[in-house]
Amino acid sequence: MNIKDIRRKNLRKLARSVGGITDLSEHLDRSQSQISHLIGNSPIKNIGDRLANHIEKVFNKPHGWLDHEHAAEETEGAYQYENSQPYYQVPLLTPQEAKERFLHFIKISPKTYSKYLSTNIPLSSDAFALRVENDCMETAQGPSFPKNCIIVLDTDCVAHNAAFILAKIKQDPGNTLLFRQLVIDGNRRYLKALNQHYPLTEMQPDDTTCGVVRFMLMEF
Repeated sequence: MNIKDIRRKNLRKLARSVGGITDLSEHLDRSQSQISHLIGNSPIKNIGDRLANHIEKVFNKPHGWLDHEHAAEETEGAYQYENSQPYYQVPLLTPQEAKERFLHFIKISPKTYSKYLSTNIPLSSDAFALRVENDCMETAQGPSFPKNCIIVLDTDCVAHNAAFILAKIKQDPGNTLLFRQLVIDGNRRYLKALNQHYPLTEMQPDDTTCGVVRFMLMEF
């Protein structure tokens, strides 16, 4: 096992000892997303020397502790709860954050997100969540997305026919983000609202898919 894997293994152990990724991020003064990138499923970052030194100081460990294997073994892969379910986190974007990310291409530091959602459903590191702001996707029959529900979307999923997507519509003034059901008819693509009071929108070649809905959450 190389040093980057040993560091990741030891950091997972520390996360478990303090109660999880959220608590670990508070201890280390790092965002939950940053910690997930280090010890989550398919981690995309390694623990550098400066961060390793910081971790050892915060947890009162001797210099080099993070670089050596210790007696307690940790399960490799995604961060694990005690029930062995994988742990994923996604930022719940505000309407303004969604516009900055998808319309204005402003890179937002993960630490600035005010709220995260946790799930054991596998998601990519670019997954995100949004709150539905209107009744455009409400219907009395079949799948329905009521106003104020939360949808979790992933940018790595393929938008197939009948998928529920967030689309960027470029022809509207200032660009627009629409949450709709995708309808593919030959070479033409349409965005269908489940609420029949909203019009059908045809997607143009420059319009793009920002994410595909994986699941929905409701708060009571």
